[in-house]
Amino acid sequence: MPDRRIDRLNSTRLLGGVEQPPPVITSRADAVVDSLAHSIESGELAPGDPLSVTALAQRLTVAAATVRSALGTLEAMHLIEHRLNRASVVVTPTPAWFVAVAAECSGLSIAAADLGIAEATEAQIADLAERAAIVRELWASDESDQVIGAEGLWELLDLLAAFSRNRHLSALHASKRTALVLGIRSLSRPRNPAMLRSVVDALVAAARDRDRLEATDLVRDLYTFVVDGVTEL
Repeated sequence: MPDRRIDRLNSTRLLGGVEQPPPVITSRADAVVDSLAHSIESGELAPGDPLSVTALAQRLTVAAATVRSALGTLEAMHLIEHRLNRASVVVTPTPAWFVAVAAECSGLSIAAADLGIAEATEAQIADLAERAAIVRELWASDESDQVIGAEGLWELLDLLAAFSRNRHLSALHASKRTALVLGIRSLSRPRNPAMLRSVVDALVAAARDRDRLEATDLVRDLYTFVVDGVTEL
């Protein structure tokens, strides 16, 4: 039986109520990036899988130069590793890799919380609170799917990035999602649901109070908590 909480989370993904940045897919290379990132996140492409330019160009019916451009973007997104004179491969998540990914995401999410709360309308703050209630349910118990819960927390931060009215920040923040989720799925130990529910509640309270300092401190502490959950760190 499908989990209604997951369905409700999917329905929150910035589908309305917020002015959206320009579409991410603006070229053939962007379409290849989107396709391969989805395959990596879903597990269709596993860690260590080779990414032959020739094979991908044939399968996706695009030029080899388009594939090379897309692979460069995926490398910048920390999703693949370039190998000299050999095919690039899907990244194998390690604690060191995850620390670098989380550090990059943390700075963007802190900026999203700061600017998002500063620029959000009262209606947008209400929308954040409504969506936060859904995310809170994802951390209802120790048996909750923690990857889905982590995605929910990310969506709240991504919503604040959209509220910031900075389309560059919003687009860059959104681009980091796949690597972060991949790392959490691959490496993270189970986390304390009660602690994460309290973070959701505190973030909403900070947004309602327009307390940007408190919100950025919460986001910084959240990333520290996430990194601490990586196995064998």
